[in-house]
Amino acid sequence: MTPSPYWHGAPPPGAPGPGPAPYYGMSPHRGRPTASFGRRLSARMVDYTVISMAVILFFILVSFLAEASLRGGELADRYFDAWALLFFFGTGPVMFLHDWLCNAARGRTLGKAALGIRVVRRDGGPLRQGQSAGRAAIFGLPQALPCLGQLFTLIDCMSALADADTGQSLHDRAAGTVVVRG
Repeated sequence: MTPSPYWHGAPPPGAPGPGPAPYYGMSPHRGRPTASFGRRLSARMVDYTVISMAVILFFILVSFLAEASLRGGELADRYFDAWALLFFFGTGPVMFLHDWLCNAARGRTLGKAALGIRVVRRDGGPLRQGQSAGRAAIFGLPQALPCLGQLFTLIDCMSALADADTGQSLHDRAAGTVVVRG
């Protein structure tokens, strides 16, 4: 037997190699490719738009009911103070509830459904209640803190760009979830 000139173990030129190299976007999650950052961002924008519209309609409805209940009297300053607190601190709990309930029930929010993406466990299975609640809490509840909450959410979401293989954000890593197409 003659010794091979390829002492480092590489196959000779032209011989088949170990197989194709993995590329960005494929995942071991039942063969579904991971969702791109652009799709995830677009889905989140749809969610914010829908939630903002619902909150504004709720505000208008409650304002009309409050005005009608006074029968011509003026609304107290406490009424407007309560709405200001809800405006500044209420976004987080609303986002938490929206993400938790939608992802637990169907694996997707309204925005994710519109863009054809869903949240699954790392093994590709549907989310459990605890995973959905934990993922939603890490994403939504910090938004209840003005400025710092939004900064945390920005860092959380941008962390998906640092993970080239699965595109997981911090809330995905903590909950053991992945966002996939399909």
